[in-house]
Amino acid sequence: MRCLRPLTSTAGTVGPDSETFYPPTQPTRVRRAFRTAALLGPPFAATLMLFAVRGFYLPTLPLIIAASTGSYAPVGLAGAASTLAQLASQYALGALSDAAGRGVVAALGFALLAVFLYGVQIASSALQFVGLRALEGVASAAVYTSAAAAVGDMASSLGVKVGLATGAARMLGSASFATASLVSRGASSILQLALLLCLASIPLSLAVRGRGGQRLSPLLGTIGHARPLAASAIWSAAFMAVTNLWPNYMVSVGYSSGDVYVLWAVAAYGEVPFMVLGGYLADKGRAEEAFAVSSAALAATFAVYAAAPRWNLLLAAQLLRSLAFALFESSTLAQANLLADPAARGRFVGLRNTAVAAGWAVGSVLGGFVADFFGLKALITASSAILAVLAAASLKLR
Repeated sequence: MRCLRPLTSTAGTVGPDSETFYPPTQPTRVRRAFRTAALLGPPFAATLMLFAVRGFYLPTLPLIIAASTGSYAPVGLAGAASTLAQLASQYALGALSDAAGRGVVAALGFALLAVFLYGVQIASSALQFVGLRALEGVASAAVYTSAAAAVGDMASSLGVKVGLATGAARMLGSASFATASLVSRGASSILQLALLLCLASIPLSLAVRGRGGQRLSPLLGTIGHARPLAASAIWSAAFMAVTNLWPNYMVSVGYSSGDVYVLWAVAAYGEVPFMVLGGYLADKGRAEEAFAVSSAALAATFAVYAAAPRWNLLLAAQLLRSLAFALFESSTLAQANLLADPAARGRFVGLRNTAVAAGWAVGSVLGGFVADFFGLKALITASSAILAVLAAASLKLR
């Protein structure tokens, strides 16, 4: 009698004796699910934890700084220090994650963020807060850049859609930030809770896998991607010029700070479902279209702010703003993951984040000057016009 050798196909096969059937072996779906969770779970969790921690402390931080120093000026200076630190460190941290590994850089980021949170509780001078917020900028950049690049690494190795995975991770970040901000409203000991989350995230981050072992060589091929990077910087500048002063504008047209909080929460939660859409479009080669829709949607949002700031229209505008920001954030981040050489993914994601941070810095500064000289409504109208031109240009130059 002939001995039949078991077959290893996952689909199930008929043996040489036509009556003998060999069922599928078992690493099929269950094993694949475990492997996907093991590889994508840690960078997803790191992203979620980063945004949760920031959601806890960011709404209360300006109040803490102003109360400790007795002045509003250090609030602005500390905010600028955080943005500039992100701008200066994103690319270097991406390169470090290519060389040392994504998990090492993410864990370093959470450790620095824990130092920042401890320092905020004992700081008393403007200089201390400026230095601490600079440290916070580096820390958040370390986690965000390395975790985003790790999602790209793991999705590629699993054969999962990179854009969809990137959008899903960013969706978790938006949901956790909005929820943490809501929870932190009026809660006590919120800084201590954020500190504990940071400390718990350090060992979690060490489980993040990806790259490492790459030489810190210059990034090649950047010139070919200069246009999307420049477009991201312009979009971010227009967005931040208005966003930075949006609460002031809302109060100037008759709304209370409580109304501002509600509208902000609507926008934050509204981003969640659209984050995956932006990543999906990037997977389909439609990142440019996603960017154009994002620019047009934000232009329309700002037009409503300036022309018809009535409550019902503002609620609709906030949902439009959610679509705009989510499509921009997830599609450009996914595109950075998709376009990068795997060996330089950290550097390219860092470069994309640098372009966005540069736009934030420029927009914040120019927005303040324009508002002082021409008024808040003129600033919002001008930003809307810039975004409309950007939307048309991005479609024309496809």
